[in-house]
Amino acid sequence: MNAMPPFPPLLDLRPFRSPELDWVPSANTPYTLYYDETNNIRRLALTESGLNHTALDCFVLGGIALGPGAQVPDIAPLRKAARIQPSASEIKLKHFAEGDYAACLNEPKLEHFLTWLLDAPVYLHFSNFSVLNWSIVDLVDSLLAIDRYRTHHRIRDELKTELHALVRTDPLGYFRVLKTFDYPNVAPERHTEFLRAVRKFLFRKGLFFRNLNTMALFDLLQEVSDDATLVFLTDNESNVLVDRFDTVFLHRMATFPKAKHVFDEENQVRRRLAEWRVVLDDKAIDFRFADSKSESAIQISDVLCGLLGKHFSCMEKSSIDELEAWSSTLSDQQHRNRTLLSQLIDKAHEECPAFVFNQAPKESQAKSEWFLDGAEYPEDYRD
Repeated sequence: MNAMPPFPPLLDLRPFRSPELDWVPSANTPYTLYYDETNNIRRLALTESGLNHTALDCFVLGGIALGPGAQVPDIAPLRKAARIQPSASEIKLKHFAEGDYAACLNEPKLEHFLTWLLDAPVYLHFSNFSVLNWSIVDLVDSLLAIDRYRTHHRIRDELKTELHALVRTDPLGYFRVLKTFDYPNVAPERHTEFLRAVRKFLFRKGLFFRNLNTMALFDLLQEVSDDATLVFLTDNESNVLVDRFDTVFLHRMATFPKAKHVFDEENQVRRRLAEWRVVLDDKAIDFRFADSKSESAIQISDVLCGLLGKHFSCMEKSSIDELEAWSSTLSDQQHRNRTLLSQLIDKAHEECPAFVFNQAPKESQAKSEWFLDGAEYPEDYRD
């Protein structure tokens, strides 16, 4: 008699679910969420010259969400309006806009797409992750893990924002410094040397503090360097900053445990998740991977994700001064497309705040809110 194959081990998503979602009842709605992703570099590693990928664009996983009973709208009118050839097997961002973010916003075809999407019975949803931020924030977490600095937890996000602001001006230079210490696997006997080198690089232009949190970061680096133990920067694989984006997929499933999740085919993630029975508190998560050519909702998600990736990358890499100068010269077409994107995000947030997840530094989030909604920009983030 043949033995029954063992059940795959459980992967419980509880650690990936924010307790704050208990106050967002709509996150338990049985939506159907379709996904694509953009800027999926899969792995980010330090090299002798800096990085194996130098663009450092934001990784976005997202697409469209349908409420219970809603149907994916027919995309034939959209294809016709955009004059997409019948020979094209699927629609992609390139059919509506190409180039950088400014060029995309200037495309009339993009307005057709955004207007169609705004009128459709669907909602935008996304998770935006700053790859640069993700690569560097363990430094702050390691500093605050030291007992006498736990009082700084209340400004944890602010310290991470200031670190990102300092690194953003020359990320490759910063990573070359990290490379000399096998970051993120710094030998314990080199922790003091490492922090001194980091402090020297970050404040190489002098002790200019744009706000009190910048000063607090400098003080931490100076004080801790005498007897540092950096718990999150040891026992890791040397030179590997990001080894996969699986956690972004898991976080999204944990956020919407009663939804059906339909991801664009991503072979590496699919193979790894196939090794587990994915659950939240013993309740199985409904997810699958699909070929975009047979799922028009994933095609729509491709266009949307591509645009969002350009938006968030632009917000992260541009200074507020550069954005203000650009905003003052926007064409009428760019104004209309910017407004439509803002309305899509507002529509999604009103339906379910969890549809919109932006894990970028606070400064980048503030620039995005200023650009899309005209929100007041904090003076503390000006250089």
